[in-house]
Amino acid sequence: MKKFLKYGAGALVLLLVLLFGGFYVWGEMSLATPTEAALAAMQSDESVTVDEGRFISFRPTTGEPRLGVIFYPGANCDSRGYAPVFRRVASRGYLVVDVPMPRNFAIFSPNRADEVRAAYPEIKRWVIAGHSMGGAMAGYYAFKHQQDLAGLIVWDSYPPAQNSLADSELPVWHIHRATLEGAAPENLEAMRHVYPISSTWVPVPGGVHMYFGSFDGGGYKEQWTPKISREAQHDMVVTATLNALQAMETSSLERLQAR
Repeated sequence: MKKFLKYGAGALVLLLVLLFGGFYVWGEMSLATPTEAALAAMQSDESVTVDEGRFISFRPTTGEPRLGVIFYPGANCDSRGYAPVFRRVASRGYLVVDVPMPRNFAIFSPNRADEVRAAYPEIKRWVIAGHSMGGAMAGYYAFKHQQDLAGLIVWDSYPPAQNSLADSELPVWHIHRATLEGAAPENLEAMRHVYPISSTWVPVPGGVHMYFGSFDGGGYKEQWTPKISREAQHDMVVTATLNALQAMETSSLERLQAR
């Protein structure tokens, strides 16, 4: 019996090693990597300071940030791929903190926003945002911390059903890919019930899932071929995100004054 337990435990350890090894290899092979344009956007200039440390931050070079944005990347996406969008948002006066995740999966560390908030104590108001799996985990965090946030921005995803925000008073914006007519994909439309009735949905007509960033490769299979360029989609995503932040900034001030 002892011999059986010994060999059984050894086989279990070997199985776990093989599974982890297979996951590691799959992750490396299907990683969505930043394009040259994304890497170029990681450079500081006269309007935005980029810092690659524990987190990747994009900070306006003049004035104090009016609001902080914590961003969770999509599954198996190198978070630097979002740099072209983030630097444009930061240039308008916002601190954007891009949060790299363990093995590039936000599901492994959905509470890392706590670490970001602790690392930037000078920022008093935060919005959490995310793309794909990162959007789902941002929704999870928002559900748990509704009183600590100025809002939630989801790119092409939805909060987990068990963390429904349907009854929340938190400002929530959903920026999503859409048909040329502006209709959301069925899988996103089917989850509208987990959003507050007051949530704002912004379609990106002709856009696709991976054009929210600037990536090469990756294992995501698009529902349709893009009908607009990546640069055109970035323009719409930046505009919608800035509109959301401006609305959340105003709303958070009103809530503070009402207390």
